[in-house]
Amino acid sequence: MQIEFSPGSRWLLRPSVSLIPVGDGIFEFFQSSTRRSMRFRLRSEIADVIRGLDGSQRLEEICEVHGASVSQVLHLMEVLHERCAVEPRAVRDAVDATEHYRVLNFLGDYFPAAELFAAFERLRSTRVAILGGGAVGSWTAVQLAHSGLENFTVIDGDQVEESNLNRSIFLHEDIGQPKVKAISSALRRISQRVRVRRVKENVCDADGLRALLSEARPDVIVNCADEPSVDLTSEWINEYCQDRRVPYVIAGGYNLHLSLIGMTVSPGVSACINCSRITLDELEDESLQGVRRLWRPKRNLGSLSPLTGITSSLAASEVLRLAVKSDRLRPAMWNRRGEFNFLTNELSFVDLPPRPECGCTAKDVRDRVSNNSQ
Repeated sequence: MQIEFSPGSRWLLRPSVSLIPVGDGIFEFFQSSTRRSMRFRLRSEIADVIRGLDGSQRLEEICEVHGASVSQVLHLMEVLHERCAVEPRAVRDAVDATEHYRVLNFLGDYFPAAELFAAFERLRSTRVAILGGGAVGSWTAVQLAHSGLENFTVIDGDQVEESNLNRSIFLHEDIGQPKVKAISSALRRISQRVRVRRVKENVCDADGLRALLSEARPDVIVNCADEPSVDLTSEWINEYCQDRRVPYVIAGGYNLHLSLIGMTVSPGVSACINCSRITLDELEDESLQGVRRLWRPKRNLGSLSPLTGITSSLAASEVLRLAVKSDRLRPAMWNRRGEFNFLTNELSFVDLPPRPECGCTAKDVRDRVSNNSQ
């Protein structure tokens, strides 16, 4: 979007921004959504112009009332626009006219008005594939649809059972339906523009998953599958994604443990699942080295809907960061994973850097760092 910086343009402070005088002519622009602030020393007449930015008057009119230099105000507006503190009246009107104006308001805290609608269009058009339509998968899909995404592939071979109701989006009337059908219906209730490709199939091996994903051609994959195990399905997804440079999010899974906040992998940019295993193996207590790991399928761990919500919310947030494709809003779970402790209400994280031994496409980022340091 072309932004006009002219005396006749009309501007507003963004809804999340407060102008706070801190003394000696210094003013703080505090962005409440991102908890960021910036300070400027302003002449009193220019500060009065900024206070008057409500979009109802042209800049030249406000400057004339307060005796401010139009050229100085225009220069300040360019700086404040780039830092997401102000927006043109025309952009505000366009945002308010959309059903996703709250999403656009949020993105506007990270993207200046000139880039805002392009960022949202990238988000809206992103094709996301969700492997596993249970607790975390169903909530992740709903949150992404609420956020404006319209193109989904949901892969799950199970039907809704009564035992699913305590932690998933499903209702009593969904019992007996395929999970993919129930999720599709829920997303369509959110928006009639949503399109869901329903794949009622249990994924049993890498070849089967590769065939399904090749047909879906997703831009982002979210792994919410707990069968055969999160480890296996993450390995299969990693194999598919590395050559195709498709990013993926490991959302954890019930059979692993529900409070795991998995890593986000962007091939060629971040560590992959195999890099993480090398680091995690090194972090194990020496007393556990060499001890045989036991795989216990169907462990029937306890679950709570809030834990599902935490995991799915963070997974959906990572998908949104990937979808906008910008350094202004980078994935938070590159090169790390986390865990939520229900007892203490704390999140803890473990760094999982790219590993040279792995040989994955994270080598590309190591090469760039090496070249930049020379």
